[in-house]
Amino acid sequence: MPDPIPSTRTAALSRLAAFAPRMGRHYAEGRNHDPGPNAPPGSSPEDAAVSGLSPYLRHRLLLESEVVAIAVASHNAAAAESFIREVLWRSYWKGWLELRPAIWDDYRADVAAAPRTPALEAALAGRTGLDCFDSWTHELATTGTLHNHARMWFASIWIFTLKLPWVLGADFFLRHLRDGDAASNTLSWRWVAGIQTPGKAYAARAENIARFTGGRFDP
Repeated sequence: MPDPIPSTRTAALSRLAAFAPRMGRHYAEGRNHDPGPNAPPGSSPEDAAVSGLSPYLRHRLLLESEVVAIAVASHNAAAAESFIREVLWRSYWKGWLELRPAIWDDYRADVAAAPRTPALEAALAGRTGLDCFDSWTHELATTGTLHNHARMWFASIWIFTLKLPWVLGADFFLRHLRDGDAASNTLSWRWVAGIQTPGKAYAARAENIARFTGGRFDP
């Protein structure tokens, strides 16, 4: 089980204040880079782009509106645009799904009906033979978190390389992520699969994985 994080309003506000100086240029320049779970704080410029705020937003110890307000006050709307956009995606996904409850009902039914195969069990155990994927599986299961870019790569490999049902990948995320949110998680997986925006699936590229993990992985 992942180690617990302080689940208080005080801890949430402390984390918000600590990250506020990095909501502008630092976030915009480093947001796509995943330094990995073992990178010491401050060891690379990219680690400054991981806010750690999403669990507090998920459990409503922070509100999107106050996070955006801090970003604007600390920088300005233009300088913090990249960070603000990511925060607002959460609100957008939530509203989108609330207006379409059948999407959630269908997802839950599909999770229950999807076959549990040996290939699925290998993926869930991190035994696919794909170093990057297996590492992310272990990271998620042991830490309860995964970099946003790694989540996209993971989902793409799950769907298009391993040929597993996207709903079971989404279920795996939802059961392990500290910030697991029904709307953001389900609709993001649908987007990667090309269902949310028909004809626009997300395909992970080996060169991007190598580049944005600093060469930790070279699939």
